[in-house]
Amino acid sequence: MTDYHPLIARAVEGLQKSTGEARRALYERARTALVTQLRSVDPPLSETEITKERLALEDAIRKVEGETARKARTELRETRVSA
Repeated sequence: MTDYHPLIARAVEGLQKSTGEARRALYERARTALVTQLRSVDPPLSETEITKERLALEDAIRKVEGETARKARTELRETRVSA
C-alpha cells in the first residue's frame, strides 16, 4: 500500500489559495487519477487491492485536512494575540 500523505500534502501546499473548494477539487482529481491508474495496471489488480489503495488515499486526505484545520486554528489564535 502506498503512502499518499506526502503527495497530497505537497499538492495542497502548492495551491495558490488553499480554500476548502480548491482542496476538494484537488482531492477529486487525485481520486480520479488514482482509479484510472490502478485500473490500467497489467496484470490487472483485484478489486480488493484497488479498494485498499483508495482507502489509503482517503486516509491521507483526512490527515491533510486535519493538519490544515490545525494550522488555520493556530494562525487565527496568533492573529488574535498580536492584534
